[in-house]
Amino acid sequence: MVIYPIPVEVTQARIQLVVDQNAKAPPTTINQDLQAVYHAKAAAVEAALANLQSEESSVVDVKV
Repeated sequence: MVIYPIPVEVTQARIQLVVDQNAKAPPTTINQDLQAVYHAKAAAVEAALANLQSEESSVVDVKV
């Protein structure tokens, strides 16, 4: 099982969501915060996959 640290952007987006929820912010602000969390997570997953693919391509040594 691969465990990787949570990126700072995801943590910041989650903190902003909690702050706005506790401040009883308008629903549009809460929705924007949720979208920011989703986008940060998606970007982190894409970066991790790109990193994994680049590592895999350098590990494979094909001889013909």
